[in-house]
Amino acid sequence: MTLSIRSLQHFAVLAEEKHFSRAAQRLHLTQSALTRSIQALEASLGLVLVDRASTGVVPTQAGLTVLERAQRILGETRDLRREAELIRGHDTGRVSLGVGVFPAAGFLSPLLVRIAREHPGLSVHVEVESWQRLLDKLLQDKLDFAVAVTHSLPPPDDFAVRPLPPQHGGLFTRAGHPLQGVARPRLRAALGQYRLAATDLPPRARDYLARLYQVARHDELPIAFECDSVAALRDVALGSDVVLFCTREAIAAELAQGLLAPLPLAYPATGQLTHSVIHRARRTLSPTAERVIELVQELLADAAAPRAPAKKPRRR
Repeated sequence: MTLSIRSLQHFAVLAEEKHFSRAAQRLHLTQSALTRSIQALEASLGLVLVDRASTGVVPTQAGLTVLERAQRILGETRDLRREAELIRGHDTGRVSLGVGVFPAAGFLSPLLVRIAREHPGLSVHVEVESWQRLLDKLLQDKLDFAVAVTHSLPPPDDFAVRPLPPQHGGLFTRAGHPLQGVARPRLRAALGQYRLAATDLPPRARDYLARLYQVARHDELPIAFECDSVAALRDVALGSDVVLFCTREAIAAELAQGLLAPLPLAYPATGQLTHSVIHRARRTLSPTAERVIELVQELLADAAAPRAPAKKPRRR
């Protein structure tokens, strides 16, 4: 029975997820197909690789040894594929990128549309998560690069950082919200009466909100809804008196239409949040990845460009 890269990948994902159903879902397999793949790998090596228990799956001692070698082989396989892409150019290939929750709301859909139209041979894998989780995946070489707001958690020194137009954070409510009529000197005191909708926030952002809400600890923040879907949080804010913590760029359409309005409480004091393309400095990106980064830069530059006011029609 032959050993395959695919079976090693299945084993690596299973060891990470520690559960057959979660690993199968991540691999887009049925649980029975994953079980057969692991059994075939064990048979080909003549080793028991995992212990199965009601609480999950744990690699055996032999499994840990195989896992270490498998991860090296999978890393070399990814490197080989990138080298092939360097040779082919950017008309074909695969890119794995991560996008922070706020930036994704602003540009991800237009980006994927442009890729589909202009580079139909490309395959793109996207993970939309908080910057903290994206950084973990970059450190594990699971992503080619990420686009994220890194103001609260700067990347390590051994990462390459390409600045993008800044994002602007703040608190927002629906038009007509009671807070919109509160005078600025009394706004902080009134804010505590209303609960928050926010994404999974890093400690620095929680520190800011704790000061704003005048609470001593992060767990005292009145967060009513917390999820990584800006669209869902936006709809909650539009349909209730919940206050939305977000970036202007992620809800630009709703602000332009007057459906949402900012509260005059700057975040942070400068109003600008560092926004970047980040990748491992030692990692040479393929032409495919570089082309996707170019498209991201173009889309964000267009969005940040000042718009000339519409001309009023002349009266005849």
